[in-house]
Amino acid sequence: MKILNLEINGSSLAIFRIGFGLSMIWEMLYLLRIDFVDIFLLNPEVQFYYEFAPFLKPLPKFFMVALIIGLLVASILITLGKHYLKATLFFFIGFTYIFLLDKAYYNNHLYLVCLLSFLMIFIPADHKLSIKKTEPTEKNPVRYWHLLLLKLQLVIVYFFGGIAKLNSDWLFAQQPARIFLRNKAEHSFLGSFLTSDFMVYFVTYGGLFFDICIGLVLFSPKFRKIGVAAAIFFNITNAWLFDDINIFPYLMMVALVVFLDPHQVAKYVSRKLFNKPTYEIASKKEDSVLTKTLIFGFAAYFFLQLALPLRHNLFPGNVEWTAHGQRFAWRMKIQARLLDTLEFKVWDIKNKIIYPTDFRSYNMNKDQITLLGYDPKAAFQFAEFLKEHSLTNKKMDTVQIKSKLKVSLNGRPAQYIFDSTIDITSLNLNPFDTEHWVAPLEEIKQ
Repeated sequence: MKILNLEINGSSLAIFRIGFGLSMIWEMLYLLRIDFVDIFLLNPEVQFYYEFAPFLKPLPKFFMVALIIGLLVASILITLGKHYLKATLFFFIGFTYIFLLDKAYYNNHLYLVCLLSFLMIFIPADHKLSIKKTEPTEKNPVRYWHLLLLKLQLVIVYFFGGIAKLNSDWLFAQQPARIFLRNKAEHSFLGSFLTSDFMVYFVTYGGLFFDICIGLVLFSPKFRKIGVAAAIFFNITNAWLFDDINIFPYLMMVALVVFLDPHQVAKYVSRKLFNKPTYEIASKKEDSVLTKTLIFGFAAYFFLQLALPLRHNLFPGNVEWTAHGQRFAWRMKIQARLLDTLEFKVWDIKNKIIYPTDFRSYNMNKDQITLLGYDPKAAFQFAEFLKEHSLTNKKMDTVQIKSKLKVSLNGRPAQYIFDSTIDITSLNLNPFDTEHWVAPLEEIKQ
């Protein structure tokens, strides 16, 4: 308990705060630039809600745009350290609300943003490098446990990213690394090198070793510099190799500052930014400020963070195929899907008419259409929507929804997710009995 409550210099947290704030400014400007509210939230007639939050609905356009602008302002305030607590609390609530509106937009880096912004509510990261008026005696000094919260969260991301790679596709078939490298090679002058066995094995087993071990290395004072260098190389490589991970590698590189010695960081900041040979040394108070309520609260939080990535073991079948336990689990870049066939048909039983589905007629965007081939439960939600829409808007009496949903996973031959002869809406989506509603996944032939 003494080391947890030990006061430290807040420069490390301040740099993390600034990096986080700048990343979120970029993210909010990106959402405004791509017309996220209209194209992704309001225009689509179908919403792929999370089962634990079906009540969340988008607000009218004015309020949704205002919310994103508000999040942009909050990001600026976080960066500046002005009204930090209020800005962080607003950002966490607002961003998490948008994130949970539709699971078609799930992304691990957006999930991480939600978690980090939540933890930052409890972390006084505005004591240094901020424009606020600092009182002579801080009422809430920076302590080691503030830094530890971020360290643990970041290590969990890496570690479970590695644990997720402990599967036969990754270990024995080197998939989907082979697919990713082949796709990158098609647009790179390094084509033959990227598809060589050396690169395939380097990306596959090097990535696995890095993810599992980097946490221990970063926590070790002896090997920390090596770990930071390896993490920078790893994230730069990911930013180059993948086009769809946005701010994730840059945010993770900025976050490395929390693993450095906070007093060494403070010395560097004092010397480089303020041209001072010394820096303010935090007093080493050890009075108990980490209350039992906070201890139990954070214990529950991290227990959840450890349990969620392992929950897929409760369900039968390959998690990448069934999608049960795939989200909120740091299962990053371990599957590559190719949609071979994507058809939904509405069967009007009474009039004996079959209507093919035009996804664009429901203003579905690309992410939503793609989701149908990634998540069987999303396909079920869409089938329910089609049935309700047909009964209500087209005045049909009896409706069945059938699909031809054929997908190739990690280089396998394409296969159907559902039996194309059955009514999808009649299925009982019991997560503990996936064999009865999701077709079994064939193994990769070596």
